[in-house]
Amino acid sequence: MERNMHKTRRTICALMVLIFLTGCDTQPEQTDTQTAALPNILLIVADDLGYTDMGAFGGEIKTPNLDKLANSGLRLTNFHTGPSCAPTRAMLLTGTDNHLAGMGSQGGIHTEEQKQSQAYQNRILAGVPTIAEHLSELGYRTMASAKWHVGHEPDALANARGFDNSFVLIQGGGGHFDDTPLFESHKKARWLEDDLPAALPDDFYSSDYMTDKVLSYIDATPEGQPFFAYLGYTAPHWPLQAPTASIEKYREQYKDGWDALRRKRMLGAKQAGVVPADAAAVDFEAGMKPWNTLSEAEKQTAQAKMETYAAMVDRMDENIGRVISELNRSGKLENTLIVFLSDNGAEGHEMENYSTNPQWIPANFDNSVPSIGTRNSYTSLGPSWARATAAPFRGSKSKVSEGGIRVPAFIKLPKPYLTTNQQQISASTSVDAAIDDSYFRVMDLAPTFIELAGGEKPTSMMGRSLLTRWQGGDSPYLANEAIAFETFGRRGVQQGKWKLLLQAEPYGTNEWQLYDLSKDPGEQHDLASLHPATTNTLIKEWYAYADKVGVILPGGPVTY
Repeated sequence: MERNMHKTRRTICALMVLIFLTGCDTQPEQTDTQTAALPNILLIVADDLGYTDMGAFGGEIKTPNLDKLANSGLRLTNFHTGPSCAPTRAMLLTGTDNHLAGMGSQGGIHTEEQKQSQAYQNRILAGVPTIAEHLSELGYRTMASAKWHVGHEPDALANARGFDNSFVLIQGGGGHFDDTPLFESHKKARWLEDDLPAALPDDFYSSDYMTDKVLSYIDATPEGQPFFAYLGYTAPHWPLQAPTASIEKYREQYKDGWDALRRKRMLGAKQAGVVPADAAAVDFEAGMKPWNTLSEAEKQTAQAKMETYAAMVDRMDENIGRVISELNRSGKLENTLIVFLSDNGAEGHEMENYSTNPQWIPANFDNSVPSIGTRNSYTSLGPSWARATAAPFRGSKSKVSEGGIRVPAFIKLPKPYLTTNQQQISASTSVDAAIDDSYFRVMDLAPTFIELAGGEKPTSMMGRSLLTRWQGGDSPYLANEAIAFETFGRRGVQQGKWKLLLQAEPYGTNEWQLYDLSKDPGEQHDLASLHPATTNTLIKEWYAYADKVGVILPGGPVTY
């Protein structure tokens, strides 16, 4: 009874918003939104995708479906997330800072002192609404086929937090062919459908089945009702596993190693226009090894890992193509906003050596070269391949340097929301006509979706709507505005071209460092001593932010 009343209320809301939209004079000289139905929203999130992994961002992996969308939409080359999965998803789903949402750190990493704070509850707090809850009230059918990772208690699950339908992985990852756990302590990967345990089919592969589910949810949406679909793949998160046919496409493609790939990716990113033409690649970081110092056996193992990683990205792209084809077939594509992003930079840790994995993995999996990529293997990408995916940026997943938090992202606006000029660009094959290098962050997406749906941004959201900017207007961020952040004790502030950064060794010096990103996107030249006034001003900005959101520093270096 209560659920039926909720549906009726949503339907009334949708009709009211539709009447409002069709009766308003919304940019008549530029768009047709005044005659459009409420747009659908398709949010696609890759897991640990590197900045240059897509062709549209300079990579060699075959991603034709993503490339077509990106090159006919708007590529966001200065888009920032949190440094790891859970904090990013908390910001993505709530539109506010990860601390205010309850995800100041991540499960297994937060300290005992942090656990006493609301900012570190390892779940989206009950009093912080999700974007699904907001859109549901605006008349949307809401659905998720995604990694969840923002709460495992009954009242923190997807359907309990506003999704009408959901198929989700509760933990941060797991086997891609079955319910193999991410860590031994997890016992098994926990997949739920509509908040109840889900049985995986024998032919399960994560990207394939998650796509099947979201398509079934879209197909079940009542005619005329807009949908919000959150498609959050677990690829290419470790363990690196992919169907044999996908891996075979990349056999021997990475035999020249990660040093050669880094140079190739850097050139490709410049040619794609997603990094400055004069940017220099970061050549070496902690944990890396020059390719020519590896033994032949080590090279073969490393090569097999990268082949599988590429296959996972390739397979994800194929499945995204399935979704786009179905939307096109059903006539929904033109009125659908498509947003794509990675949740953070590529995984640069050798996860085989993390937690109890050094004992658990050899006892239960076969990581010999012929087995890598199969359901019987359990490997990760490692720091040297991750470095190759990051173009000129420093760091990888878990770090707040640009390689950990600046991610590949693009949007494709619904046709009725495109200006005349944007419609021309959308139909063009030019790769440099639709790039926005403005600073955006992941918490901006939720308020953008709400504005697109005809609602008003709630006061709980720190993020800002990007819709006006995406339609050719001004950025919601002022040029001299300071934007601060923190995760795992790693701290940063960005203000225009300046970025202040503090990270413990081996990822930093444990002192505040200042970089001019306009000249040094790789954060290689510390200018703090040359600009003490700027440094001190930004330090004060960070402490003001920390007080506002409730940061509790971990008290020592975090190993992840």
